[in-house]
Amino acid sequence: MATCDNTLLVLQADGEPIGNGWLRHGHLPEVTYGYSLVVDPEFRGRGHGRSAMAIGEQVTWDVGDRVVMFNVFGGHEAAMSLYTAVGYRVVKETRSRDLAAGVDG
Repeated sequence: MATCDNTLLVLQADGEPIGNGWLRHGHLPEVTYGYSLVVDPEFRGRGHGRSAMAIGEQVTWDVGDRVVMFNVFGGHEAAMSLYTAVGYRVVKETRSRDLAAGVDG
């Protein structure tokens, strides 16, 4: 919990834990990297993700970083929609192909 340059968040609503987050500050110069942001499924769709993003951004600013980065795996539409809605943009995109499905598949 006391790891240098990291912030661990316990997200709460009405005093009840609803998720968590992990930020690594100084990942690159002036860049905080979000390793994790999870809102428990039963609490999704209520604006908690937006609130968590705002808290992460404030923590990032407070430690002196200017940029927040997250990795989003393909198929995670809810996360991609959230990040886009709050102003994040795609910086790099990687694609893959499952060769076990067949070369023509």
